[in-house]
Amino acid sequence: MFSTFATLVLSLIATSAVSALVVPRTAAPQGWDTSALEPYDTYHCRYVAIQCQTQHNTQFFSDCCHPLAAGESASALPAQCQMPSGVTCSNGEPVSNGGSDDGCDDGPSSTPTASPPASSTFVQPAPLPTTSNTPIAAPAPTTTSEAVSTTAPSTGSSDSSLNYGGYATYFYQEGNAGACGTVHSDSDYICAMDQSRYGNSGNTSPLCGQQVQITNQINGNTVVVTIADDCPTCQNSNSIDLSVAAFQALDDLSVGDLPITWKFLN
Repeated sequence: MFSTFATLVLSLIATSAVSALVVPRTAAPQGWDTSALEPYDTYHCRYVAIQCQTQHNTQFFSDCCHPLAAGESASALPAQCQMPSGVTCSNGEPVSNGGSDDGCDDGPSSTPTASPPASSTFVQPAPLPTTSNTPIAAPAPTTTSEAVSTTAPSTGSSDSSLNYGGYATYFYQEGNAGACGTVHSDSDYICAMDQSRYGNSGNTSPLCGQQVQITNQINGNTVVVTIADDCPTCQNSNSIDLSVAAFQALDDLSVGDLPITWKFLN
């Protein structure tokens, strides 16, 4: 696995201009205990580098993909849990020791995605250029009472708020089960919720199976999806990772990411 993944990481780094890039969370998930757990950037880098997002419901995930206690060293983990050879961490992202660009720059890119990534790594393209007609999404999640409809917060209860300030991205399924324990194809209308909403990725969340209606703030296109996974690399708690088919219902894949509003339907 190491040689295959090392090749993948180096490939991702070398193609930082492409619109599908892993973007680290700007802050640790809500409730991250910094006194009891390792730094979030350290955990996030290792999680992405050893492809934990493709290993849900496996012994590998149980052995390698949970955060360490503060003061505990990753060197004590089994060999398969170690960082790939030639890869280190920078700002919470895996990078090659050769010093090539790791793709963490959030600057816009004009190069569309030429082909699908080699794995189901959660991806975040470069942000769209902002124009006078493009809604500017706030980096921190907020809510508004505009366009009132039946929605719910992360617990699934009902209120009249609409969630905004997030982005939609897309990821490939490749036959891997999501955190909810189900396997889907790229043509299924499913999504992965930000981990601060989903909860422990090793468990089935109360959000699993709930439906979410998502609207593209730029063109008004809307899609309804079912929650099937968690997203540890989404930009904030109001960002959602979509299956390929669900993203295409909002816009072309070459767009990369979209400012969205969304609400729970059940």
